[in-house]
Amino acid sequence: MAELNLTKGAISIKLDMNLIMTKLKSKRQIFHSEADFQFALAWEIQREYPDVEVRLEYAYKIDDKVYHIDMLVICEDQYIPIELKYKTLKKNVIFDAEEFHLKNHGAQDLGKYDVLKDVFRVENVLHDHDKFVNGHVIMLTNDPSYWKKDSRENTCCAEFSIADGGVVTGSMAWAEHTGVGTMKNREEPIVLTGSYKLKWHDYSKFDDKRNGQFKYLMFESERDDLFFNTPKTE
Repeated sequence: MAELNLTKGAISIKLDMNLIMTKLKSKRQIFHSEADFQFALAWEIQREYPDVEVRLEYAYKIDDKVYHIDMLVICEDQYIPIELKYKTLKKNVIFDAEEFHLKNHGAQDLGKYDVLKDVFRVENVLHDHDKFVNGHVIMLTNDPSYWKKDSRENTCCAEFSIADGGVVTGSMAWAEHTGVGTMKNREEPIVLTGSYKLKWHDYSKFDDKRNGQFKYLMFESERDDLFFNTPKTE
């Protein structure tokens, strides 16, 4: 059981999410869907931190916009929002006598935009109210297109790259030659207050095929670092 880092009257709740992911992968190396991943992660957080309350699909309103947060961890009066992404290449696996038939999600350009948009959403929630003390965005995938640098130059989603070793910060937008259909409902640039160094972590491996390994990427945002101090880059 992990110890909850809690300090009254200051930035308080600190969940060790890398520890949680390590614990989780010892039990579940693959998931049927994002909802399956969400539920398993919530259960693992509750197991490691029994004093917190974990809510799924939490709705929070800022001005006229309602944010639906995948997961909210509550300890006393302090909140940690967590957003999740589970993007897969098609794969059929039998693990612990259970069959998994993963879909091919494709559209990696939209996937990259969407995970960065989740980081933007978490930053907005942290900025809106001081009860939100820090937040996380976690992406789990067996698609190496996300963690490998694109060999092509000047792609339409070049600014949304989340390749291992990179840094994302500030304003990111689609390239000028991007088709209207590609960026439909995602036209707006993404502007991040924080600076995030991208590090992909091994999660599980089933074989040496292109779709045989899972890795995860985690973004962590802290309210005080974003809006009162110089943002962290590590």
